[in-house]
Amino acid sequence: MVSTRPTLPRIQTARGRHRAGTAVIEKGRRSVDEILDAATELLAEEGYSALSTRKVAARAGMRPGNLQYYFPAKRDMVRALLERYLERSLERLAARVESGEQTPEARLRRAIEGILSQQESSLDCTLFREIWALASHDADVARAMSDFYRQYRAHLEEALRSVSPGLGRSESQRLAVALVAMLEGLSVIAGPGKLRIMPGPGHVCDMVMRLTTPTPD
Repeated sequence: MVSTRPTLPRIQTARGRHRAGTAVIEKGRRSVDEILDAATELLAEEGYSALSTRKVAARAGMRPGNLQYYFPAKRDMVRALLERYLERSLERLAARVESGEQTPEARLRRAIEGILSQQESSLDCTLFREIWALASHDADVARAMSDFYRQYRAHLEEALRSVSPGLGRSESQRLAVALVAMLEGLSVIAGPGKLRIMPGPGHVCDMVMRLTTPTPD
């Protein structure tokens, strides 16, 4: 029997380094979050060309040397930013998926609706446009983005197979890639302040459900 409640793979994050000791670790975590908050704000407000460890450190209220203790290079900071974003997004989605009817179809529908609802965030949409732009000029950031989307796709593959157990691995992988591309593309043309060319989340969910439902012979 296929479980209707697939567990999400644990995400291994590396959001900076911490010294031993509970109090010091907690302080280190706060510092890391302050750095990543500052980097997010800087990207959204000034764009990828303004992102530097010096500017992020100034916005976070610390010395550049202190920032580089946690993130020796800009690519490390961007990778941690993406890891934190994915971790938080999955936590929100998991709570949403568990909040109602527990059939595989209902769970997938709520997951898709949750992904689309996150695109209503102006900050999130702006942040990703700037990271995409940065990735086109920085191979290390491009690799971090590839890792982010690889994990994103893996979670979507698992959700698709829970709805339609007949989907083979290669078929679910291809479908997940297409859906990730579609959902991410919507953030460019249907995010806050953009042209609303899509009828709405319900229609997108219906499209996904048709793609995952086997058609009778």
